[in-house]
Amino acid sequence: MPEVAAELGTDPDVVERTRREYEEHLHVVHRGTDEDDAPVTRHAEQYTALRLALLARKRATVVALRDEQRIDDIVLRQFQARLDIEEVRLSRPDPVE
Repeated sequence: MPEVAAELGTDPDVVERTRREYEEHLHVVHRGTDEDDAPVTRHAEQYTALRLALLARKRATVVALRDEQRIDDIVLRQFQARLDIEEVRLSRPDPVE
C-alpha cells in the first residue's frame, strides 16, 4: 500500500484510514465464525447495516436537493450512481478464504 499511495500522492491520513479498514476487514475474514468471534462478526454486520441506512438518508437528501432545485437532474443521477456503487459493495457477502 505505501508504494501505491506514494505513486498516487495520497495524503497520509487517507493511507492510515485505508490501512485500518483493510486490517479490520482481514481480521473479520480470518477469524471466521467461531463462537468467540461473535463480537467481531457482529461489529462488521452492524457497520454494514449502519452504512446502508446512511446511504438511504443520502439518497433522500439528494432527491430533496433536486426537488428544491438546488441541484439538477444530471447532478442527482451522478450522486445516485455513486450511491449505487457503494450500496452494491456493501451488500455483497465477503468472500470466504
